[in-house]
Amino acid sequence: MHVLEAYALQSDLKIDKPFVYEKFFPLAVDKFITIDTSNLGTSALTYDHWQLVVDLIYPKLEERGIKIVQLGNKECIPLQKCYMAIGQCSFNQKAYVLRKSLVHACPNNESSHVASIYNKKSVVLFSNNCYPKQFLPYWTDPSCLEILTAPKLTKKPSFNPNEAPKSINYIKPEDVARKILNFAGIVTFVPEFRTLRIGQSFRQKRIESDLTRLLNAEKLGVSSLIMRMDLNFNEEALGRQLQACACSIITNKPLSDGILDKYHKKIVELVYYIEDDNDPDFIRKIKEKSINYLLRSRKDKTQTNDFKLDYLDYGLVHRIDKKSKKDFKELKGKKKLYYKSNHFIIHDNSFYPCTSALLRLKQGAPSMEHEPYEIIDEPLFWEEEEHFHFFEKK
Repeated sequence: MHVLEAYALQSDLKIDKPFVYEKFFPLAVDKFITIDTSNLGTSALTYDHWQLVVDLIYPKLEERGIKIVQLGNKECIPLQKCYMAIGQCSFNQKAYVLRKSLVHACPNNESSHVASIYNKKSVVLFSNNCYPKQFLPYWTDPSCLEILTAPKLTKKPSFNPNEAPKSINYIKPEDVARKILNFAGIVTFVPEFRTLRIGQSFRQKRIESDLTRLLNAEKLGVSSLIMRMDLNFNEEALGRQLQACACSIITNKPLSDGILDKYHKKIVELVYYIEDDNDPDFIRKIKEKSINYLLRSRKDKTQTNDFKLDYLDYGLVHRIDKKSKKDFKELKGKKKLYYKSNHFIIHDNSFYPCTSALLRLKQGAPSMEHEPYEIIDEPLFWEEEEHFHFFEKK
């Protein structure tokens, strides 16, 4: 039973179609679709792959002169290639925008029900924390409604507003894109790939530098940079970068006292990879400077356990397990495997999508917009898999 019908039954009232008093909202576009990324305050309804959806539908919509308007509250992450209305619309203004929209896409939030009042063509995403039939947009004709549900990770809904992992993220972005474009009258969309796996950190841009040039974090769209001293141990370049902005540091060698004394307040975090030639006294100094740090090891269990004894006073030593393609069930038996990355290492003026690519490719990409790369089946590549979107080319 739909939740609205349950309320009507308990209240002994009839269900009638609601009326929303609209308020004007200025729009610079006439033909548009809407995407509402708000989540009703529950992380289980936050779909992290809206940007992938937009990247797929944008070229097709542009051919028809159709724009994309993003709705939502001020906490929503802005989507590129969209007209921004997040945090700007009242409930009544949102109704005005939805009435004019050609197609509406959203998770199971209030805008799906407002769009239902107008029988708007809608694509609605449901997580596995409820029974979708109980919360369907009530007044939308079945021919105008597409429901995408997360694959059931458990036999019954979790009813958890803060799922971990979030089931809604298992909905493939190309499936969402196809439904939106079909409602927009574009039935020729055939994606070139099939999503197999999207890393949990893919939505978060991560930019690292091997210290071959001075970088401007603000222009790159991040609050701080990550300095890869394990790739290029250059304290002079590190000092210049720390003068310019706050940085995190990844290193397998101790930093000098001069760097620590002068710049400790600008070091956001330090990751120390413990190797054969290591120095526990370095971590003592890091701790004294109140710098956040992590201890990691790529060595075998026996050697890592020896390290744990040396660093007993300084916290846990996290061992990095060696992985391969076989360790990921979604990728087993697949041949035409490619990936896109949201983790970049800047070397000179080029962007490399991961550490393995930096070490193996002759040339990187000129920007963070890059073509798919073939996977590199080696442990160093799989260490960073949480930042990748894996897919199979058709």
